[in-house]
Amino acid sequence: MNFLAHLHLADCCQSDMAGNLLADFVRGDPYKQHVKPVADGIKLHRFVDGYIDAMPEVKACRYLFSDNTRRVSGIALDIVWDHFLAVHWQDFHPYSLEHFVQHAENIVRQYQSNLPERYVLMSAHMWQQQWLIQYREKPSIERVLMRMAARRPKLHQLALCSEQIDDNYDELERVFHIVYPQVITATKQHRLTQR
Repeated sequence: MNFLAHLHLADCCQSDMAGNLLADFVRGDPYKQHVKPVADGIKLHRFVDGYIDAMPEVKACRYLFSDNTRRVSGIALDIVWDHFLAVHWQDFHPYSLEHFVQHAENIVRQYQSNLPERYVLMSAHMWQQQWLIQYREKPSIERVLMRMAARRPKLHQLALCSEQIDDNYDELERVFHIVYPQVITATKQHRLTQR
């Protein structure tokens, strides 16, 4: 799952949105770096990442990618899941996507403690350029993958994933509708263990 899904899942189970968004930029024990609600959000994000990566349906989707892109297919799938969440947003949240994104931004911006510079730059671009709303548009998948490939040379194969996503778009959409409700349920159950 990528930014939109992590914010949505945080909202679903009353977890800290800033922590859930910040998680990819925090290494080590979050409780030594952040207040408990934010650290709990970071831990929830990590749980979600591990849970979805282990799902048999998601593992099967990785084989829709070619041998030379399979190594980065998990990252590409994260973008795809956010796209389908944005496309089918009304199935998962009572508010419009625009309303939710504005609400999430207002909450996330309230937390300003111990933020890595990379996170600050990323989140500024994300809010200003309306990435989460743009996820609804199919061309946004390719734009995001190209941007990530350019920014991180080790992930250059991401630039090759768009065609494979296009070729398997309907199957990926079908799997999303199977996988995402399970992720919501698992996230809510895990969140209960944090309290």
